[in-house]
Amino acid sequence: MGFLDSLKKALGGKSTTSSGGGRSGFGDESWVYWIHVQCKKCGEPLRARIDLRNDPSLEDDGTWRVRKWLTGGGKYFCFQNVEVELHFDQAKKKVLDSEVTGGSLITAEEYPVLLAEWHEEQARLAAERAANEQDKS
Repeated sequence: MGFLDSLKKALGGKSTTSSGGGRSGFGDESWVYWIHVQCKKCGEPLRARIDLRNDPSLEDDGTWRVRKWLTGGGKYFCFQNVEVELHFDQAKKKVLDSEVTGGSLITAEEYPVLLAEWHEEQARLAAERAANEQDKS
């Protein structure tokens, strides 16, 4: 495995679904499920790890539910919460339903691309603000 493949795996893991989540691609961590979302307010891509051993809550029907809140870095003044709720089957192997408030699910493959684009855009906006400040002085 090459360096770039290792980096891609470290940044996004392996997605087994196109629903914004997937099992970990890191060896025996079958208990890890990654979720990837994009903030509706600022467009920042976010990701979080779900520990399938501890995070899910058992429902009355024997299925499992997980609720996560993700907040961006705040470096660019967006503190919008993105709420993700996933409903897993009894074996915690398959997502039966998902709901996202304040954002949208993205795939693990989209995450590094969108993150790079988002950082480029934020750097461009910061440069524009700095140039405008210099013009004013």
